[in-house]
Amino acid sequence: MATNPIVKNGWYMGAWSDEVGRTLLQRWILGRPVCFYRRLDGSVTAIEDRCPHRKYPLSLGRLDGDVIECNYHGYRIDAGGLCVGVAEQPDTPKASVHRFPLVERDGVVWIWTGDVELADPALIPDTGWLGDPGWTHVKGLVPLKSRQVLLVENLLDLTHETFLHPSSIGNASVAATPIDVTSEGDRVSFVRHMVGIEAPPFYEKSMGLTSPIDRWQDGDFYAPGVFILNIRLAPTGTEEPEGFHMKVMYGMTPATETETHDFFALARDYRIDDADLSAFQLEQQLAVMQEDVDALEIQEVMVASEPAGVRESSIRSDVAGIRGRRLLEKMAATEAAVADQAPAPRRSRAAVAGA
Repeated sequence: MATNPIVKNGWYMGAWSDEVGRTLLQRWILGRPVCFYRRLDGSVTAIEDRCPHRKYPLSLGRLDGDVIECNYHGYRIDAGGLCVGVAEQPDTPKASVHRFPLVERDGVVWIWTGDVELADPALIPDTGWLGDPGWTHVKGLVPLKSRQVLLVENLLDLTHETFLHPSSIGNASVAATPIDVTSEGDRVSFVRHMVGIEAPPFYEKSMGLTSPIDRWQDGDFYAPGVFILNIRLAPTGTEEPEGFHMKVMYGMTPATETETHDFFALARDYRIDDADLSAFQLEQQLAVMQEDVDALEIQEVMVASEPAGVRESSIRSDVAGIRGRRLLEKMAATEAAVADQAPAPRRSRAAVAGA
């Protein structure tokens, strides 16, 4: 568990669409400060949040049309990251900052932090239900002071619901029911179908279900940072497609090596106009996530302080989590190997002379 793989070549959730407007938004992503904002035409841009002059955060500047004017020395940086002048001065330095590839879809701003040539929008998981009028959802963002891989394992091993969330979504049936795990490409999937079980408190209150019920958990981890859980609940003996359906999405975006942005959306296809139910589900979702945050932040301290070479113990229910971790390790190792083989950038004669 000593490894801490950070994958750059992948689409991560950078923000919810309604977070980004004409106010400059800073968000650290994979150890880099990013400045998000909307252009006058409504499209979103994201550039490195360091002025090329003296590295002052551009997000502390001001917007003039689509151009940011740095609040330190007046460098003017356009939406593509190019310096287009310096306020109150005739000079236009040859300077720029990195512009990140973005895709805005279904209320999500996706960001690519790696090789821009590999940024294929087709790799973004399907989240069409976030905009489907037959569904409604609540959403948010919870900060987590833990490395991303611990959250990946947490979500791929839902047996912890039995022990960590017994008053809301967990009971003994979760840990007692085995899962089927499959892997394909950059995805790890699991299926857990619980039949004839007791209804957990959250589902009793939000759906009016009484025991026994059937509860399905079909999860997909799309490396490097998205998890989607498909849930079905119904009175035992009820055939699909009857029943209550929910989807839970987590966008697990590393802020740094030991901090993670935990984006979430909880969606349902029943009582979609019930505002009270939405408020209750949001309250419960945040309570469950807080229990996870408390556990993962303690786990981060334990993992970070453990001596090297200590072996961990695993059981059958860990299969999906271990596959998710190994997938991230493989992707990070591949990126590192490519970086090692890349030729070092050539320094110009002017740069050498200046040095």
